[in-house]
Amino acid sequence: MHGSFMRRTISIDDKAYLLLKSLKQNTRDSFTKVILRHFYRPADTCGELLEMIENDPAPRVNLDILNRVAEGRGGR
Repeated sequence: MHGSFMRRTISIDDKAYLLLKSLKQNTRDSFTKVILRHFYRPADTCGELLEMIENDPAPRVNLDILNRVAEGRGGR
């Protein structure tokens, strides 16, 4: 499916549009890239699962927030 340039027009409401827009990483990021980055088709075989894992980029992590969460653990 990747590399295919068949274009489709879809309709979404404003809430869905704003969600997709907020997930863009930069101004050159397309909605297609956003959708493919965040939505996955379940793997049918172990080989497909392995390919998905190997090809997925590492998740983006905000280290400041991660450190604050780690520091706050155990305290109430």
